Amino acid sequence: MTVRLSTDWRYRGFRALVLENRHLRVVILPELGGKIWSILAKAQDREMLWHNPRVPPRAAPYGAAYDNWFCGGWDELFPNDTPVVIDGEPYPDHGEIWALAAEWEVVERSPDAVSIRLIHQGVAIPTTFAKTVTLRDGETKLRVEYEITNHGDRPLDVHWKLHPALPATPGARLHLPARRAIIDPDFAAGFLEREFAWPHAEIASGAKLDMRELPAPDAGSTHFYYALELSAGWCGVTYPDERIGFGLDFDPEILPTVWIFGSYGGWRDLAVVILEPCTGYPVRLAGHMASSGQPGD
Repeated sequence: MTVRLSTDWRYRGFRALVLENRHLRVVILPELGGKIWSILAKAQDREMLWHNPRVPPRAAPYGAAYDNWFCGGWDELFPNDTPVVIDGEPYPDHGEIWALAAEWEVVERSPDAVSIRLIHQGVAIPTTFAKTVTLRDGETKLRVEYEITNHGDRPLDVHWKLHPALPATPGARLHLPARRAIIDPDFAAGFLEREFAWPHAEIASGAKLDMRELPAPDAGSTHFYYALELSAGWCGVTYPDERIGFGLDFDPEILPTVWIFGSYGGWRDLAVVILEPCTGYPVRLAGHMASSGQPGD
């Protein structure tokens, strides 16, 4: 089987771009921010991305509260995470991209590779955000290239990060080449110290919690922290019982920190873990410190 592209499918009323080779079937929803909605590992018939069991894909108005529209899949967040006002301009919740329909074009369509380019024009700031998604024949990986252009006459203070949501299932493990991590202050309850040497965090009882071992999906907990001082540009979650995993490979000079959000029944009774390689931290852009080696609050 060579690489195939279908552009005339629809999913829940939205155009669905389907890229497929012998190993993967990938579904992109350009009208929903260019979201990568599905990555199916065909040999295992295993969906790698998490889908919210209560919130289907639906179009959101610009400036909507992200959590109430969060259906899962893989979004990009730019130019911010939490709502913030920068130089008098309000940046919406979780940025602009996820709530804007993307223009798209086929860049390559051959038996060897299929490439789709998705483009957004900024609203609050004068930018163009583009990503090119490529699936090649015989590969078990999806290639995603990004290009962000500032059309203004001054530098912009922004966050840019990836946001793939993955299932949090029993026995799942988190993998990070980090030296230390900092727990976001809003999620520090139960931990003795916000900062810890990866992967062991001390909890209130004095015990050491191995953060590589994800809590049970019904543990009733929620974690959010920043992994810092990466020795390499990758992160991932594996599912040992299924002998499968999902990983991201990126340039650590551009994305020097990885944010980890995990709900194990603690947020809206959902079980999901999100890998978020980012240009800096913390979540509040006004307090942003790009890999400075210091706590960012």
